[in-house]
Amino acid sequence: MTNPSSNEGAVSVVSAARLREIAAIRLACAQAMLALASQQPSVLSAIDAAAQGELGQGEAEEILSAHLAARESCIDAMRSFDSEWRQLAADAVQWSASEVDDVQAVSRGFLALLAEIESSDTLFARELAARRRTASIEIARADSAIAAHRAYGPARGEEPRFTDRRG
Repeated sequence: MTNPSSNEGAVSVVSAARLREIAAIRLACAQAMLALASQQPSVLSAIDAAAQGELGQGEAEEILSAHLAARESCIDAMRSFDSEWRQLAADAVQWSASEVDDVQAVSRGFLALLAEIESSDTLFARELAARRRTASIEIARADSAIAAHRAYGPARGEEPRFTDRRG
């Protein structure tokens, strides 16, 4: 006859080991996201280069899209374990103190990386928004200049259209 408490202990060890494994995978994904965050200045430089005509707009968009897709891939990898994580964590009350400490240590590292990523993302989002506003202002200026030229400039040999008869 098997002892139920020894069976629970074996399940506890397996659950803790799997949770540590998932925590390590999530930590690696967060480290990859932090590495991507270090590439954000070069993404912004590409956007600036496109705004100045030094790089094609399509190229800058591809660089930004690739950056965002890589981030999304990391997020998807982390989130793919959410359900299993919750199920395994529910058994944590049965774990030994060292098993709990191991998982908590990895989780603290993960949360610290997420805080760094969040800070970097906030700055990156601000920078992108500022560039979008600048581009919008430049487009509005260009549109205004074109409209003014159409309204007040000569049209193919004709006199200006919107001036008084004296002017």
